Amino acid sequence: MLTIRNPWSAIGGVSGRAVVARALLVGAMLSRFGAAAGAQDIVVAGPQRATRAELTARVADLQRQQSSAQGASLGRLRREGSAIQQRLQTGDFRVGDRFVVSVRMDSVRTDTVLVRDSLRVLVLNLPEVSVAGVLRSELETHINAHVARFVRNASVRTSVLTRVSVLGAVLRPGFYYAAPDRPVSDLLMLAGGPLPDAKTDQFEATRGATKLVDSKAAKRIVKDGSTLEEVDIQSGDEVRFTQRRKVNWGLVVQLAFVASSLFFAALQFIQWYYSRQDN
Repeated sequence: MLTIRNPWSAIGGVSGRAVVARALLVGAMLSRFGAAAGAQDIVVAGPQRATRAELTARVADLQRQQSSAQGASLGRLRREGSAIQQRLQTGDFRVGDRFVVSVRMDSVRTDTVLVRDSLRVLVLNLPEVSVAGVLRSELETHINAHVARFVRNASVRTSVLTRVSVLGAVLRPGFYYAAPDRPVSDLLMLAGGPLPDAKTDQFEATRGATKLVDSKAAKRIVKDGSTLEEVDIQSGDEVRFTQRRKVNWGLVVQLAFVASSLFFAALQFIQWYYSRQDN
């Protein structure tokens, strides 16, 4: 089971020496997370809201660790460093992602923005802007700067949504967009609520063929109210809620009838056989 708590919950702003201290703390967290992930061949690319400075510092730390690492540990460090560098280059957004933009001017206007082909987005009917190479932590500043080119005294807030496939014991299975700070258990209600035979405290989260969370670990996640971001559920992941096993009593009765019929048939055969022996 891979669970990563929000690394920013107890960390302040980033400036001066604070960058170094915060990067070291993030690196320590990522090292523990990466060690757990390595066993399941999951490449860690840093916390979802990590800044560019923190990710760059993490890459430098990984390169220092590689000088003394060997074997599987060395391979894990290299994969993690490569994943972070790829993230720094291409950013966090892919075609099909969505985020909410709230622009405060004379009034507040809210728009849900879809990342389209070429990683371009349309905000409030303004000219398109690209989000290629933009991290989640940079999105609000990036959109704010774009809006400021066309609208004076506008204040922009953004909220990234996570696209999750919700399957299993839910009324309306399918793809849903949820805020990363929503509890994983809220996905049940997004998908229309649980079916009568659903185990609401059990689910499995997968990324491709790799299992992120199993049913046993899910109980603790639901009990703690862990969020999508804390469990590191990303866009494209699948969350499948478990159903209680149903007993097919009709089949049980049929099998019992067949078994009893065979038993009595065998008993009659035995009686017939010994009666012939006596004669």
